[in-house]
Amino acid sequence: MAIAFNCPHCQFAYNLPDKLAGKQARCKNPECRKVITVPAPVTVPDDLRKGPGTAALERLALDALADEPPKVEEVPVQEKVIPMTCTYCDHKWTEPWSKAGKNALCPNPECRQRQKVPEPKEDKPTDWKQPKTKLPTLAKQNFEKLDGVVSANEVRNVSGVSLEKAGATDDLYEPRSIKPLVWLGIGVVALIAVVVFGIWSLVTSRVETRKDALLADARTELDAKSADMSPAGAGLSSALLHAAAAEYALSDALVDSKGSERLKDAQAEFDKARNDVRKQPPGPERYAVAAELALATLAFAGTDEQVKEQLRYPWQPDVTPGRAMRLNERTHTIHQELTTTLNLLQPADFEFRAAVARRLTRELVKQGQVGMATDLLPVAMFSDAESAEARAVIALEVLRLDRGSAAAKQVATELKAGAGTGGLKGNPYPYSAQALFIAQQLDKPVPVPGGSGAIPDPRPVLVNTPLLLLDDKVPEAVALALRAQQPDTQLKAVALCAEWAKEPGPALDAAVAVVGRGGKQSAISPSLVLRLSQLASLAGKHDQARTLADALADDGLKSWARGDAVRWRLAGNPKERPDETWVEVPDDPKKVRAGHAWGRMWVARHNTKESRNRDGEKKATASWPGPVHPFALAGIALGLQDK
Repeated sequence: MAIAFNCPHCQFAYNLPDKLAGKQARCKNPECRKVITVPAPVTVPDDLRKGPGTAALERLALDALADEPPKVEEVPVQEKVIPMTCTYCDHKWTEPWSKAGKNALCPNPECRQRQKVPEPKEDKPTDWKQPKTKLPTLAKQNFEKLDGVVSANEVRNVSGVSLEKAGATDDLYEPRSIKPLVWLGIGVVALIAVVVFGIWSLVTSRVETRKDALLADARTELDAKSADMSPAGAGLSSALLHAAAAEYALSDALVDSKGSERLKDAQAEFDKARNDVRKQPPGPERYAVAAELALATLAFAGTDEQVKEQLRYPWQPDVTPGRAMRLNERTHTIHQELTTTLNLLQPADFEFRAAVARRLTRELVKQGQVGMATDLLPVAMFSDAESAEARAVIALEVLRLDRGSAAAKQVATELKAGAGTGGLKGNPYPYSAQALFIAQQLDKPVPVPGGSGAIPDPRPVLVNTPLLLLDDKVPEAVALALRAQQPDTQLKAVALCAEWAKEPGPALDAAVAVVGRGGKQSAISPSLVLRLSQLASLAGKHDQARTLADALADDGLKSWARGDAVRWRLAGNPKERPDETWVEVPDDPKKVRAGHAWGRMWVARHNTKESRNRDGEKKATASWPGPVHPFALAGIALGLQDK
């Protein structure tokens, strides 16, 4: 019986013999040429071939659905054989049924090739409930794939490489603007900044409050102790405490968010300090405190930007053309404030004011205000009779700092023109003016008498001493100063040597000798002795400073010299650590003067600056006497502010 079937791929018709059943072959259709399996022949019973009746169909259905297929008489396995045909020599033979699926050798002695015994199909009825496979139950079946048929088993995930090659990855993500990310970053940074600023503000405000509380406590303590002190001691001490509060507020104005308000606070405290000084009777101690206020006035000056932000004052009034003043507008300038403060010094002796003028001139020159030094100071501090000598003293100080100064040249020219044919006049005699003329080559030198004897006329000494110092001839200047016959002339010339010399030791030794010979004579200016004491402290000559301070007759000025020595000593050697023994305070509050408070404040201020320990310094100064303890608190506040 032939097997008729069609190719499952191209439907090419075949009619093959039964012996090829189950074999695999390649389709003969040249357009197909795919491997196909020859199906087994279908046996149709005779009764069905003739035309199946109802009974026959019923029987076949029952047989198919029966739990057990109909029994077929089986041939014993021992009798079953498998026909074999050698694929090499076509030799035919049989193998036992048990060797199905195994290898066997061709019995032809000329061949002897290894052959695989095929597995014969058992002639059993088809059982649709039993799978026709030797694979495990859940094993994947290798079914033949049909053309045009898509199976769910063939579904696979598309690889990223395939997507990139196909260009399908370009639109996978929607493009996003960078603007939201930028705003997110700004928001995060702003949040962090707000938190940090809040913490910093909280800590800073607490620290500033504690420092402000120090000054407030100091004022409360001093007001409570003022009744036990002398009027001069209480009044001038109050002025110094107001000045300390002004300095604190002034420094705080540059870092406080309300800087303009802090500047107003500083001005209010400074006004109170000047009023306290103004209330005191004229005296050396009052002038010493007023001199410190004059120097403190310069701290109110600032840059153009600081002036614009109302954190500092300008040097001169605004004279911009067309600028209209606002109603009730009050302007502050350094020119105005310095003039007001210097008025407190006008009753002082000339030598004291000259020493203050030299100190102010040096500070003004440092800040580029030479014109204010040469124009304002002579008018604000000196009378008309003193003007020539005062202008020359200031011009010589400028010339020492700048040998090519045009301002010094101008002052010399104006003084020379004002002298006329009658020569220089004034009280005191303007020896400094004559020295200025010679330095600027506007006059002939003044000859110095030969030898080493005393010179009765002060003119050769006081004119030539500054000229020798300008030429850096310090030993010659000191020797010339000591040749003066009058002690006051000697001390005046020696004081200038100590002021200008890089090494003031010889001049200070000479000054101590002059003061020791003269004792407490009225001819020796206490202002010169005070200045020499300050210069000795600055140079580290502490024994000389003490000797000079003890030579002062006025108790108030003596206490000031001893207290002020602390400030000058620390300026010369900042690494020293002062203690309370540097300034001895009387047990009697009536004898406590402004100098005691001033010196103790510098002790606390310097130690706090070095230690940065507020509570430790408060504890260290807790046992200070009542009248000076407020200045320990003020010194601690200022020391915490110092850098």
